[in-house]
Amino acid sequence: MFSYLPLLLLLVFTPSFALFPGAEPDEGDVRHLYPPVYIGIGLAEHAHAIPYLFGWLENLDYPKDRIRLELFVLSKEDSTIHQVKWWIDSTKQYFKSVKITEETDNWLESALRNARLQKTERCILISGDTVPIEMNMIQMLFNEKSHVVVSPLFGSIDGSSNIEEPSESLLNRNNVREEILSFSLPLAINLIAMDSSYLTFDKNNLPFYEGPDDPSEVFISSAKNMGISIWADNQVNYGLFVNPEIDIEERRNTIRYHISDLIADDKTLPFVSRSVRPWQPEPSKLGVDKIYLINLKRRKERLEKMMKIFNLLGVEFEVLEATDGQKLEDLPKYLKNYHILDGYMDPITKRPMKNGEIGCFLSHYRIWQDVLKNNYKKVIVFEDDLRFSHDGLTRIKEVLQDLEASQKQWDLIYLGRKKQSDTEELWIPHHRHLSSVEYSYWTLGYMLSFSGAQKLLGTEPLQKMVPVDEYLPIMFDKHPNKEWSSQFVPLNVNAFTLYPLVVFPQRYTNEPGYISDTEDSLIVTLKPKNTEL
Repeated sequence: MFSYLPLLLLLVFTPSFALFPGAEPDEGDVRHLYPPVYIGIGLAEHAHAIPYLFGWLENLDYPKDRIRLELFVLSKEDSTIHQVKWWIDSTKQYFKSVKITEETDNWLESALRNARLQKTERCILISGDTVPIEMNMIQMLFNEKSHVVVSPLFGSIDGSSNIEEPSESLLNRNNVREEILSFSLPLAINLIAMDSSYLTFDKNNLPFYEGPDDPSEVFISSAKNMGISIWADNQVNYGLFVNPEIDIEERRNTIRYHISDLIADDKTLPFVSRSVRPWQPEPSKLGVDKIYLINLKRRKERLEKMMKIFNLLGVEFEVLEATDGQKLEDLPKYLKNYHILDGYMDPITKRPMKNGEIGCFLSHYRIWQDVLKNNYKKVIVFEDDLRFSHDGLTRIKEVLQDLEASQKQWDLIYLGRKKQSDTEELWIPHHRHLSSVEYSYWTLGYMLSFSGAQKLLGTEPLQKMVPVDEYLPIMFDKHPNKEWSSQFVPLNVNAFTLYPLVVFPQRYTNEPGYISDTEDSLIVTLKPKNTEL
């Protein structure tokens, strides 16, 4: 006898939209909003990126029970496999499925095949050379069903990106999708699009194919056969790219410099995995006796930011509490008896000196005194509103190596500056990064020797004070105002600059978020010479 019980049970326990296509889903059921997704990740020597890549997976704004994850470990040269296994043990229960595959000749084809076999509707392929930051990346890449294949744009601090020769519009504007001719990971593939079933990374799946074996070339050819365009997407800053063409040590450095740049810009940072933590270098003085960081006590947010950057890059430093131009009345007695140079007017704005400029000069002056007091041979001075250029700390170490080898005499070396002269500057023989220096502004970063501190203090600059970034070029005799220069004798500082520069301002004048405690201060009310405040 025919029984209606199975059908009755099916009607009771199966969601209506599963039985009847087009029907409204049950209240509270959101599975139709989150199609099942397969994420395949290819990992080789990527221990430097894995803590951030896994942090992204942990914090995805997408139901993890809709995600099937497969991790392809392609190399055992570093700790990648150990990190992967440790992470999976602590997180696998949150995903629909998690799998490690260690041996495969063509991981991209294996991933695409497995995504189809597991009946997922979306496939995302990622390598450890990219670290996503955008938590909504899955939704954003598939928000236009007309695009079968989309690659999100990832950029690097060194100017490279995952997409070869992206157009200016793609680089400089958000919310852009442009057709590209190359294959680049990450790659998002809409598996329910009918034409996508013919996409492949395996040349054996393409009849009459005579091109290269490279999976990327095969994929491009398969897409062309079906008239499928590959689209590059720059809707948001999707994340970090680390160029796989550079050596492993440089890749490790690049990701740290990139993240430090994001900190300087107050931009979204990569999430860090809760179970796999990133390696950070031991704090170092970079080959000098001391690294000073000048910070105003009331600018705690700047100190916190610089501490994060220094910790990330492995810089050992000490904070020097800056002299506050708003509190000059609180100066110790030995600093109160200063006098501004008679007739000083700012070369650009034609205004007298400001209280903030006095505080800035006195902060640097105190460092020069500390160098002599402690008999330091060489130090580095940083201000608290800087960013490092890519691989900048390596250039500092290399210039010190070259100075040691050449035994060249030096007093001051700019690590960051604003050139104010058109006069040509020349490379110093037998040095990789050292150049002569002309009239320059800024004191956000410089290297100073014991003899340099002696010379800067030797002219009694408190009795004829000018802003510190005017004083330095006066002392190496490159200042255009010879009347001012004549007040300081002798002008014998041996100054140089690094090229390329190591540090730059976090913000430039008139940029959003720019704050200057020297410019945003009152003009000095002059007092008679040799009298206290």
